[in-house]
Amino acid sequence: MDYPFNIRHYVPERDLSSLSLLLTEIESIDHDGEDASEEYLRASLVWPNYRPEQDVWIAEWEGRPTGYGVALEQPSQRCTIYVVVHPSQRRKGLGSRLLDLTLHRARELDTKNVLAYANEHNNGSNAFLTHHKFQQVGSSGAMKASSIVEVPPFKFPAGFTLKRYSEVHDSSVLLSALRDCYLDMWGHQYHDQPTAEDLQSPPFLKYYDANNILMLFDPNNKVCGFCSVKPEGKIGEDGSLSDLLDGPGIVQEYREQGYQRQLVLAGMGHLRQKRTRAITLEFWGDKENTLDIYRSIGFEMVNRHVAYHKELE
Repeated sequence: MDYPFNIRHYVPERDLSSLSLLLTEIESIDHDGEDASEEYLRASLVWPNYRPEQDVWIAEWEGRPTGYGVALEQPSQRCTIYVVVHPSQRRKGLGSRLLDLTLHRARELDTKNVLAYANEHNNGSNAFLTHHKFQQVGSSGAMKASSIVEVPPFKFPAGFTLKRYSEVHDSSVLLSALRDCYLDMWGHQYHDQPTAEDLQSPPFLKYYDANNILMLFDPNNKVCGFCSVKPEGKIGEDGSLSDLLDGPGIVQEYREQGYQRQLVLAGMGHLRQKRTRAITLEFWGDKENTLDIYRSIGFEMVNRHVAYHKELE
């Protein structure tokens, strides 16, 4: 029997709308919490190292998209992959074929570590990644606090100072903070050796305004904590807007001291200066005790994905 699927590279100018329809239909069945909107797909076109003509595949059946795969190159010889197939065409080898293509591309990029995610409630996705020898290494997801959740008074220990990046305005400090505060937290991107271009214009500033980046300095005036926010940065399935708070990072020396609480409260307070609305907190690689801190503040789990890792030979 001939292989029934046609697999080719993604052409956004031609495929974006039909891909959004495919992903929207899959999301309506799987409920993974994935953003399938055309707006999201357009925004992805400006991601660093996003090359549709090399890194993204569309699988078609009878002329219609039925599968999607992407290999997104990350700093430090890492690559995040994503593969999805319409439920009507699963268990026919298409998912494995798309996975092979993404892993082959990762090897072409000299990637040593591959990362993939599966919603914790999606038994099929978790079984698929386990079958292909991926190992669980953590979790990521989103939590949400309603607009009625109050921000209680808080303070940092003596000698610790919170500053906005607009006050610091030093790209080398920003890049060091992104590396050190999120070290070993799976899902976060960082550069071991930033380029001259990165130092001149850090890519992070394309997503977060300098006034919305909060940095915590220890008594030795070294950055030990990091948190960024974006007003109206998240659109819900019903079209509602919520503020976005990127889960804070703490250097390993202080990571178990619970300073994530103060940083989240500082981020919430910063957002509430402008307007009171619901806040979505996105977390990557946090341990359960850190998630308990967020829960104690008033955040409730919206979706959670298991992070899987595979080391390439």
